[in-house]
Amino acid sequence: ATDEPPAVRRAGRLGDGWLGIWVSPKRYASVVEETAAIAQQEGRGDVEWHHAMQLWCGFGDDPEVGRLIVAPVMEAVYQTSFDAFARYTPTGTPEQVAEYLQPYVDAGCRSFNLIAHGGNPDELAASVGEVRRLLNPGG
Repeated sequence: ATDEPPAVRRAGRLGDGWLGIWVSPKRYASVVEETAAIAQQEGRGDVEWHHAMQLWCGFGDDPEVGRLIVAPVMEAVYQTSFDAFARYTPTGTPEQVAEYLQPYVDAGCRSFNLIAHGGNPDELAASVGEVRRLLNPGG
């Protein structure tokens, strides 16, 4: 028997990536390693991995403004206090959000599904685009 959650075992046995949510960069890195080890055990050592992460985020002039934007939305969706999610929810400027996300990139994340809130649609799109540019400056 293995200790990995079923989704991690499936990703290693069958997939080409894992979609994380509500995990720290440290846990994310361990799952990347676990999926590769499982794939190797299954004779799948040549997988081109495309790990991803889903996060809510709030854009604003600083982290507190971003928090004030995203917290009520999350509380309404999940019917619980934002405090349960705060450590997994980057807020602030695009630079601050990118700084929060960089450890996931370093751990093997290749794409993010950002559930982004803040500003009007054009400002929000520009903020997400700036995060992408900051995390992937060469491409």
